[in-house]
Amino acid sequence: MKKLLILFVLILLPLAASASLPVNQTVSKARLTSLISEIRGYDGVEVVRLGALPTAAIKTVLRAAARRDEDAKEALRLLRGVRRVSVLDYEDCSPAVRERISARLDRALVGSELLMEAKDDDASMRIFGVVDEKTGTVRDFVLHSPDGGTLICIFGSISMDAVSKVLADD
Repeated sequence: MKKLLILFVLILLPLAASASLPVNQTVSKARLTSLISEIRGYDGVEVVRLGALPTAAIKTVLRAAARRDEDAKEALRLLRGVRRVSVLDYEDCSPAVRERISARLDRALVGSELLMEAKDDDASMRIFGVVDEKTGTVRDFVLHSPDGGTLICIFGSISMDAVSKVLADD
């Protein structure tokens, strides 16, 4: 019986290890949201969250403005698929706390697909998300600047065409 149990465990170990590997490399919304809620209590941390209702209200205002303003029309196109937004600013924390928060955010983003990393002299920005080439969108867009003490999470989908048009106008 022991031999059968050991054989069974040996067979299950590789299966368990492969099940824990990220299949689609998605951004863990639950993990980030939970971490932001926990970090929100630290001194020097500011959090702004826009759930479904405030996001819908912003889109309504943009729809009204889009009738007269071309920039508002582009912003509406950009935000059409956005469901929630969370902004975490921890720049005003002590250096030790800022490093601890950055390390925790880095661990929360492990397994997420890194779309781009930009480095300047003393700052870096990492952009995560899930690209859907069939629909031409990026889902669950996360921007993290550990040096600047900022995390921006845009949950939902953003059209790549709208992003490229906005970037081309600037």
